[in-house]
Amino acid sequence: MASSAADLEEFRAFVCERFGIEPGGRIVVGASAGLDSTVLLRLLHGAGFSVTVCHVNYGLRGAESDGDEAFVRALAEELGLPVRVRRVELPEEGNRQEAARDERYAFFRETAEAEGAETVAVAHHQNDQAETVLLNLFRGTGPHGLAGMPASRPLAQDSPIQLIRPLLGWSRADIEALAKERGWTWREDASNASDTYRRNWLRNQVLPLIEEEFGEDVSRRIADAAERVRAVVGLVDGGASPRLSIDELRALSEAQRHALYVSALRQFAPTAPRRADAVAELDALLDAQPGRRVVWPGVTVWRERDALVIEPERDDIAPQSWPAQIGASTKTPFGTLSFEPLESVPADPVTEDRNLETADADALAEPLHLRLWRDGERFHPLGLAGSKLVSDLLTEAKVPPSQRANQLVLCSGDEIVWVVGRRLAEEVRIVSSTKRAVRLVWVLAEGRNG
Repeated sequence: MASSAADLEEFRAFVCERFGIEPGGRIVVGASAGLDSTVLLRLLHGAGFSVTVCHVNYGLRGAESDGDEAFVRALAEELGLPVRVRRVELPEEGNRQEAARDERYAFFRETAEAEGAETVAVAHHQNDQAETVLLNLFRGTGPHGLAGMPASRPLAQDSPIQLIRPLLGWSRADIEALAKERGWTWREDASNASDTYRRNWLRNQVLPLIEEEFGEDVSRRIADAAERVRAVVGLVDGGASPRLSIDELRALSEAQRHALYVSALRQFAPTAPRRADAVAELDALLDAQPGRRVVWPGVTVWRERDALVIEPERDDIAPQSWPAQIGASTKTPFGTLSFEPLESVPADPVTEDRNLETADADALAEPLHLRLWRDGERFHPLGLAGSKLVSDLLTEAKVPPSQRANQLVLCSGDEIVWVVGRRLAEEVRIVSSTKRAVRLVWVLAEGRNG
């Protein structure tokens, strides 16, 4: 409960650590005028983040919808925050809830890109999680559906913007109690009382019956179960390799932990040795230093700082080298590199995005090719006086061991001119005598981590 300055500091620390956001970082907050998003907006603002308010008016409830928009605008003005509002008209046919969601998230993305924000926050909470899990269960879902909503995920598959749910561990009762304690007002959506939609029916009719039988904290227990399922599934949304959380593994009993190992081995490491031996090796990694690994035919298991990462060998990696050409794109299993000639040489070629670099086109002597880096290789990083081991660069960049094997380098002849997505080489930098410039654009393959 964030009801004091000290609590707001704790909330800020939680958001920064949990979601990797810098203190004061820019966040777009989806605001509906309802209780949950109003509390989230006030908390993030009170915790010192740079907040942009984002509201969508679907016009479905006439004057009530306009009242919600007016409330959000007034709240943003009260807090001194920028606000963006979009009015949309939903189709008469089809799934209007899905259409509304698509419009909402597209607007969130557009706003985040315009504001230079890397994060969008929405106000899903513990009760929403329980409802999601039950709805998925009734539809006949598998483990991913039972894992519910993740606390964070990419806003879209092709977007670097992160969607976060800071209130996912809070109950609706906790949120309402905080709002009343602080004297915060919000607007009630009368349509929530209607059982037209399945989620409303579940919330209004089914969950109260379950609570009568199993206790008022049943939503918390369902949400906690979803979190355990997410750990057991071992998959991070958008990640290429299964991850087993160290904290979650330690929280399990030995029998539960070993059952999880067996499930993971069956799915991802069928060539591992006898189960008892393999399970013992995995368990030993819990107390090993980050960077340690277990190698079996067809798979490597890494001990990272916060997880065990299972990295199966892939059949689509060969060849180990891919020819490249200015003016064309080179596709690899890890991502695609494009060479975009520029009409003029930029005065300031440096960008903060390491996946975008500008180089002297004439310094990129052919033949050009992409390949996996090799241990012991050196290159001359931009801005440094001498050469550096690629391995040292990856260490300094805190690239997890499980990702280092997939690091690509762009070579001009035999010389490394770019450790892709990490550092350009001094030899190809833009200088005063540069006549032609080329933009190097690296786009990760879906499911790959940068």
